[in-house]
Amino acid sequence: MSALNYDEIFEEWRKVYLTGDYEDWSVVIEEGINKDFAAIALFLDNKTAKASGESTDYYDGFKKASLQVLDLLEILITEEPEEKIIRITKKESTRVRDQKLAKEIWG
Repeated sequence: MSALNYDEIFEEWRKVYLTGDYEDWSVVIEEGINKDFAAIALFLDNKTAKASGESTDYYDGFKKASLQVLDLLEILITEEPEEKIIRITKKESTRVRDQKLAKEIWG
């Protein structure tokens, strides 16, 4: 597998998202986020946007798959309109959350 080029992937994503009303927004990657994972998140976000022009079934399937990959990587992309920031942040995956819940319930 070739190395991920974050800058290249970011540039492709930026061309789609940081335009118009979002032109003066910035992207913040929280400390502790693996830069390759951030690149994957932006890549999937970009491809999901492009898939929106396809059939509804295709788009829905692609969006669901993308969200599952981001959940596995424990990453979330959020917008903070007041600060004009798009943040790539950590989140607890549903898999980990379910394991904790099961342990709480059944010990």
